[in-house]
Amino acid sequence: MNLPHTNLQYADDLNEDTEMEDGLSSENSEEVREECLKSFRSPDYIMEPGIFNELKRYFIAGGDPEQVIDLLSKNYMATAQMANLMAEWLILAGTNIADVQSMVENHMKELVLKSFDPKKADKIFSEDGETPSWLTEIIGHPTWRSLIYRLAEEYPDCLILNFTIKLISDAGFQSEITSISTAAQQIEVFSRILKTSISSYLESSDDDEKSKLIEDCA
Repeated sequence: MNLPHTNLQYADDLNEDTEMEDGLSSENSEEVREECLKSFRSPDYIMEPGIFNELKRYFIAGGDPEQVIDLLSKNYMATAQMANLMAEWLILAGTNIADVQSMVENHMKELVLKSFDPKKADKIFSEDGETPSWLTEIIGHPTWRSLIYRLAEEYPDCLILNFTIKLISDAGFQSEITSISTAAQQIEVFSRILKTSISSYLESSDDDEKSKLIEDCA
């Protein structure tokens, strides 16, 4: 007899929690709790994508629910929500929506460029175990692709940036990454870029454009 879907889901969750408990058996529960509490003290940590996994670790290690609620609420600064509210006020005041969006995006780009930590970024792979949905979403926007290109040039050894370059190539934006050095290190991506560049060269009648394509391929 087949179990209902809800029971199957419950069984999966139970197995997952049991696996986490087994994984924690070799760790010191107190150290795990302190590590989690350090995260919970961070501003707006409740908005972080890894919050649920961290809460599970904390409770399995015997953490106090009241303490975590207190820390998360005290350190909730609502930064993202305040930014959205300010944007809405600007629009209500008559500012063009496109201008507001551009201001917000440019400010966010500056913040990311200023505070980006490749080691923390690479932890996304180990924590999630799969491609985050937000990563596949941002590559559809030129603003964020340009940010990825700048970061990839500055941090060529960052795993998630190299992976994102491949996602961008998979999405068909080869023409944008011809000058990104890290793209040439991935044979699949490089092959696509080379194919795109050769096709563009053969189709172009502009000598200056052809010269630029040759430089990019070099």
